[in-house]
Amino acid sequence: MSDHDDILQRIRDDRDSLSRAFRTIADFLTAEPGGFINTPMRALSERIGVSEPTLIRFARHYDYQGLPDLRLAVAMSLAASDKGASVNLEPRLKDKEAVNRAAKRAIAARAAELAADDNSLLLDSGSTVQHLAEALVAAPGKTILTTGLNAVLALRNADQHRLIMPGGTVRAGAMSLAGRMAEANLAEMNIDTVYLGADSLHPVHGLSTYGEEEAHLNRAMIRASRRVVALADASKFRSPALHHICDLSEVDIIITDSSLSPKHRAAIEATSTTLILVDAPTPANSNKRTA
Repeated sequence: MSDHDDILQRIRDDRDSLSRAFRTIADFLTAEPGGFINTPMRALSERIGVSEPTLIRFARHYDYQGLPDLRLAVAMSLAASDKGASVNLEPRLKDKEAVNRAAKRAIAARAAELAADDNSLLLDSGSTVQHLAEALVAAPGKTILTTGLNAVLALRNADQHRLIMPGGTVRAGAMSLAGRMAEANLAEMNIDTVYLGADSLHPVHGLSTYGEEEAHLNRAMIRASRRVVALADASKFRSPALHHICDLSEVDIIITDSSLSPKHRAAIEATSTTLILVDAPTPANSNKRTA
């Protein structure tokens, strides 16, 4: 995949050659991309006037595995084309969770092995980090600080751990905490390792995300930690999203899956950042692109 695939422009270019149903979807998507990204599938099908299977076929027509992948690609296309885009373009958490699950689980399992050396660790709220939290349920006791509400739910019965949240404002859509209170509390912490997700990871531009508050909080996490580990499946290696988190020079280790392109692999290996590749089960429709 190229660094930036402008799916919005492709759909605009294709509009007149599409079937009637696909043209209806294309018209809605290009007129209301925020609504396309953030509306649950059932409600979206009703708004557009097409069936849910038709929405899925539309996504696969453009070589995506399903609607979540397409919606993430639309959000990235908006972020790349309009640096002043609204934060409302941030994809739904359920869409993020649905994409590349096998790769995310494999990455999380490898991160859990790294975490064996940590007495204290800091987990952000990304979907891959959520799998790491699940992998730590049976791990020996540690101090785990997290901004992710899903991580707390996963670890709530793991009594061997000391589980801490830094406070802050609840971002219900992202199931996470953010804000100045969380950042101020993190400034008092001294953590062995932070495990970060990202909406985009680029060899030149570093880590970035859709949300400004999340970017600020991630930077506070990095400052509070002695080691920085980024968890990102290969689909995240693309043009930067709206808000910069950090340069690659601030990341000690990147864990991703072995489908990472040779170009991106070589670019990261040429830096001081350690790259760890893991194998993940290949989906049945592996010829489809991911967002």
